[in-house]
Amino acid sequence: MRIFLIVTVLCMYVHCSLAQNTPAKKPIIDLSKYVLIEGGAFKMGTDQPVEPQESPKHEVRLSNFYLGKYEVTFEEYDKFCSATKRDTVPSGNWGRGKNPVFMVSWLDAIAYCNWLSEKEKLSKCYIIKGDEVVWVDTARGYRLPTEAEWEYAARGGTKTKGTYFAGDTVVGTVAWYADNSSGKVQAVGQKPANELGLHDMNGNVWEWVWDWYDWNYYKTSPVQNPSGPRSGVYKVMRGGAWYNYGNYSTVYTRQNNQVSFKQNSVGFRLARNYVLPGK
Repeated sequence: MRIFLIVTVLCMYVHCSLAQNTPAKKPIIDLSKYVLIEGGAFKMGTDQPVEPQESPKHEVRLSNFYLGKYEVTFEEYDKFCSATKRDTVPSGNWGRGKNPVFMVSWLDAIAYCNWLSEKEKLSKCYIIKGDEVVWVDTARGYRLPTEAEWEYAARGGTKTKGTYFAGDTVVGTVAWYADNSSGKVQAVGQKPANELGLHDMNGNVWEWVWDWYDWNYYKTSPVQNPSGPRSGVYKVMRGGAWYNYGNYSTVYTRQNNQVSFKQNSVGFRLARNYVLPGK
């Protein structure tokens, strides 16, 4: 009995020592900045009599993914510019800091994703050769959401209330838009979040997504994890901006522009693939 007790105590001592000396696993992602979006099925688009490019309503099923709670800010993007010796983005007299970054092209957003992935020692999502970009969809780094992911998240995912705006029936409650923005962007996170905890999904700045634009794509879109046409001339932007009226700030509104397009109303938000804990 005495020998058994001694062995037991020694085992407990060794276990405690190992536990104290074993470094804690680094979290997969910072959940103060990102939300785990639980996958599911939803009806994408609308059958309302609006733009033909936003219809027909069609079924989409998505896997889990992470999405930024906020649009990328000047504070974050300025660090990228400093590290990569790029010219900083002009902000005029609107301020920087927690304001969403703007005057960034789709290609700039892609470069930022790769830079942040490399900084955090994650596999890069994009192979960039000039203006040609290939998405490595198995990579663990940062990326732009697909158009379907963006709309699913804006609608509230599995917690959706079915509203036309991200989290409310009144656009001004959740969005900085033409009637309340004072003619400029506003610091992120001031408006209430939607059902999933995402801020500014409508209004403030348009957000680049991964997909090539095709006004007719909804008629042929695959159901499972669609990522847009294989090629195109324009990339999709979502969410509306500070100068738009409410009809451009719905969860289904689509816009598009060239990969090099920059404007003081266009920014982006980050996504990442979901990885099972411990993998």
